[in-house]
Amino acid sequence: MRDRKCTFPGCTNHTPDNHTDHLTAWEHGGRTAVRNLAQLCPKHHRLKHARTWTPDPATNNGPPGWTSPTGRHYNPEHQDPGPTHWPPGTLPGQRSLLEEALLERLAV
Repeated sequence: MRDRKCTFPGCTNHTPDNHTDHLTAWEHGGRTAVRNLAQLCPKHHRLKHARTWTPDPATNNGPPGWTSPTGRHYNPEHQDPGPTHWPPGTLPGQRSLLEEALLERLAV
């Protein structure tokens, strides 16, 4: 819940298909703990593994910073403190705007 968007530098992807990624890989001794996890959108998750972007350790309250393959360091970006916005109809038991319009039309 700490990361409300992709933690990669400059990315603003808030989609629910973000991946929870181990900053230090599990097979390299990385634990499944808040300080070793971060949200990455699918694009940046692939980039992390393909281009050797290196994440800093995260904290309980803050996302990781990143170092690019060329050595440039990017400080952690503070997350928006507001709750995630879910479009109408995306949560179970809710109707989408289209369903509401159709039901309203059928009731006439």
